[in-house]
Amino acid sequence: MKCNNREKLFLFVHQMLEPDEADRMRQHLAACGECARAAEEYRRLDSALDDWNTAEPSPWFDSKVRARVAASENRNYWFFGFDRLRALAAGMAVVALILVAVVVLNHQKVAEINQPAGSQQQVVATSAQVQPLEKTEALKKPLPPEEQLKMDENLSLLEDYEVVANFDALSELPQANNN
Repeated sequence: MKCNNREKLFLFVHQMLEPDEADRMRQHLAACGECARAAEEYRRLDSALDDWNTAEPSPWFDSKVRARVAASENRNYWFFGFDRLRALAAGMAVVALILVAVVVLNHQKVAEINQPAGSQQQVVATSAQVQPLEKTEALKKPLPPEEQLKMDENLSLLEDYEVVANFDALSELPQANNN
């Protein structure tokens, strides 16, 4: 048997083991002083618990407990008939609604700012009515194929120019001295 098997030791002290298991426990207790001390502690604890008398509550105990329970029930409902947990939940819901409203309004403002340039110009032109009707209709018509081909040919040249014009890495190189 393994030492420090407190569960079997407890069962032995309370005579809850099978007879052959109890015999093996007796043999182990005769050989192992530590387990014998633990078994003796269990026996002393049982005798102390047998001698223990519970304290009788006072005759007014029930009435005092009922009065405290009633007072605590009345104290919990402090905010329009809600207890603290419900009031906290309602407050958190209001805060969440405000945050959602702020995020939605902010998103709408960002979307208005980030509109493509053409749509902003169209909105400004329509509201101010600066451009005559013929110019706006001319802008809506597609280009003739020859002009579209010229624009497509020059597009790569314009892209290359923009890359070289905005190439800031060259400005970071040290300047050569001509002395």
